[in-house]
Amino acid sequence: MKKIFVSLFLALFLPAIAEDTVSINGMDEPQWKDFTPPAYIDVKAPKGFGKFNDTAAYWYKRKVEFENGILKCREIENVDSKISCYQDLKVKQYQKNSDYNARLEAIENAKLGPQEFQNPTSNMLPIGGLLDNFTRFQPNELY
Repeated sequence: MKKIFVSLFLALFLPAIAEDTVSINGMDEPQWKDFTPPAYIDVKAPKGFGKFNDTAAYWYKRKVEFENGILKCREIENVDSKISCYQDLKVKQYQKNSDYNARLEAIENAKLGPQEFQNPTSNMLPIGGLLDNFTRFQPNELY
């Protein structure tokens, strides 16, 4: 009975998981989903109010550039040159991702402010201790 369920599972879900990829000498063609956040895999050209979404516009522009790069690599006849083209395309995409992540990190750090203000408990005055000492005084001792 277990074998039937396993074979049924494999028969139903494996074709859905498999994708069309071009393989050249064991190297697969780069896929857009490998370089983009899941929310922007199927990004479309921003229209209407979407034009104000800079993030979607950025990922759409990158997707268009990536697809153009794939088309240029597909046109190359020499297998070694095609593999080299795909490798260059991957390297460029990884570099763009690291640049994008560095830019996001810089924006986040700018929002946090200077480093000394990021952890307020590390440089606060011991106000709690002063208040404890103040409350120990009796009213006639304050003079």
